Amino acid sequence: MKPSIQFVKRPDGVKLAYTRFGKGQVLVFPSPWVTSLSYIIEDPFANHFWERISEAATVILYDKHGCGQSDRDRKDFSLESELVDLETVIDHLGLGQFSLLGSSMAGPVAMAFTSRHPQKVTRLILYGTFASGKNLATEDVKSALMSLIRASWGLGSKAIADIFLPGANTKELESLAKFQRESSSPETAARIMELAYSFDVTGLLSGIKIPTLILHRDGDKAIPIDHGRKLAGEIPNSVFRVMKGKIHPWWYGESDEIINEILGFLSGGTSKPPINDKTEVFSAKDQVGDIPDSRFDGSEIVEQATIVFTDIVSSTQLVTELGDATARDIFLQHDRIIRERLEKYGGKELQNLGDGFMLSFNSPSAAIRCACDIQSELSKSLPSVRVRMAINTGEVVKREGEHPFGQAVVLASRIISKAKGGQVLVSDVSKQLASGSKFSFSDKGRFKPKGFSETIKTHEVHWRENLEGSS
Repeated sequence: MKPSIQFVKRPDGVKLAYTRFGKGQVLVFPSPWVTSLSYIIEDPFANHFWERISEAATVILYDKHGCGQSDRDRKDFSLESELVDLETVIDHLGLGQFSLLGSSMAGPVAMAFTSRHPQKVTRLILYGTFASGKNLATEDVKSALMSLIRASWGLGSKAIADIFLPGANTKELESLAKFQRESSSPETAARIMELAYSFDVTGLLSGIKIPTLILHRDGDKAIPIDHGRKLAGEIPNSVFRVMKGKIHPWWYGESDEIINEILGFLSGGTSKPPINDKTEVFSAKDQVGDIPDSRFDGSEIVEQATIVFTDIVSSTQLVTELGDATARDIFLQHDRIIRERLEKYGGKELQNLGDGFMLSFNSPSAAIRCACDIQSELSKSLPSVRVRMAINTGEVVKREGEHPFGQAVVLASRIISKAKGGQVLVSDVSKQLASGSKFSFSDKGRFKPKGFSETIKTHEVHWRENLEGSS
């Protein structure tokens, strides 16, 4: 892949470098943190990624103001300036409709552009990104990273690599250092990182109506997976896929998995849920009300099930405080406890969400008993881990090779947002159906779940009392 680099001027005279290659529908890649087109063209890791993508799409890449072959003298570090770069390239090429692929810091830029120009963007792909930068790290961590960038940029710093490229070998470290040197000055890199921390497009998410694919690696240290999950919960008509891996840049590691997800999405659908560890979550607004026709092919089975969501509270903070190795051991023990109880009570594991599970049971009574047992064992074996759980019963839609979906699933995912660590919340439907089992509950009031027109009533399960009563 040897595309040529061309140039265009912004309205204020700033010169931007861009390139265009491939065939098929147009896919525009907003510039992420720092960039260098010459690096992307020459580096074997990046080259492999974009060469595969370009087999099915016409790819548009550019260097943002301050980076790569674009003008380096940058003074304005703002979201608006990032959008001017993107809009300049799009207008210059006379693009009508196209897909956007926003990675890392480019995610908020892609979401803001989509919100501003909804008639132009047909599909949105977000990888390893976030809505609010202020929650990416503590102020102390942010300050330390800025200092590290200014002091060690382009020197193959192991400390920087451990954030973005943990476990990197010598060749990958050399590649990362070369990328840093070619992309920007240390000061510009630090200023753009500071800009990323200031981004907040949370208020725009609910207005993004186009099909959206959200990809995230479960061990990403630069932008933890919680940020991807929050995007999936707020953007209507979105699909969330969790990929295994710790590396933040997508062209390192198992990049073919990501490439296949992107190509499948661009082709007009989503790929089959995998037989490996990737997972899929549909956002509430995709499931409530009218479900797109493309989701149905006449092979669905509708049946009643009790859906359980579990979630480790403050999992990112846990990793920060304990370190990767210790936290991983705790998470593995957490997974083992849940899976052992799941087998005991005849449930099914539908999805591993990284820091929690989506489970299914044939009856609400079995789901509640399992939840009580899980909380009891976690409180003894892992007292430092606080897990919240939500249970709802209703009709779910099943298709061969895919996870169940529908309003019952969405409502369970909405209820868990109201739960605290150590709590088990159930819908009123599940409580009434399990009334013959003599569980102990307390009324937690009503709330209006996002995407639903009516309020729903919830109850807390007194799992300690329930276990004592059954012993």
